Amino acid sequence: MNLSEGETRALLASTVLVLLAALARVLLSPPAAEVRAERLDAAGGADSALAAAESVYVETRRRSQPLATGERIDPNTADEAELDRLPGVGPALAREIVRNRRIEGPFRSLGDLERVPGLGSSKVERLAPYARLPAGAATEAAKGDGGGGISDSEGRGSRIDLNRATVLELQALPGIGPVRARAIIRWREEHGRFRNFPDLSEVPGVGPATVWKLRSLVVIRP
Repeated sequence: MNLSEGETRALLASTVLVLLAALARVLLSPPAAEVRAERLDAAGGADSALAAAESVYVETRRRSQPLATGERIDPNTADEAELDRLPGVGPALAREIVRNRRIEGPFRSLGDLERVPGLGSSKVERLAPYARLPAGAATEAAKGDGGGGISDSEGRGSRIDLNRATVLELQALPGIGPVRARAIIRWREEHGRFRNFPDLSEVPGVGPATVWKLRSLVVIRP
């Protein structure tokens, strides 16, 4: 087939346009490797989101799991999720328990839990059947003959004298701990000696339930 000069030029121009369009498509579109990387990034983001959602689901299930019959939780080793399972605790109190033991040290008895803000004597009593802690008893410092312990006139053994006890002796008592022990010493310095047990309830952080528990462990002397 013979083409005229004008037809030849038109065919060449069309061919050039097709080639330029193909070249532009290659130059402007991202390389295949980049496309694959973008797809992998998207897949990785989806996997991370899925993993995070699964983690939240597992922890929520763990927090809501009821305690088994006879199961006890140790407030000195349990994490927030485990503590949240205790009746009447919840996420906020669970965080406070973990924070308090990190700052003030381990809980030696149920009474020590009262030093946690938000855990009053009534809540501690509710936790008693489920917490792996002793109910509380005077330590050897409180039971022995020396270091502030004196004989009780009623013959019930050696007890701590609230008007002479040191911080270490006081914090050994159930429900006291370092914070309340310092508060008792401070009250004694500001108000003078304790005259009776109701005076002890005036110390910040020491409630009537704690006073009642201490009646058999401490004595008040002039």
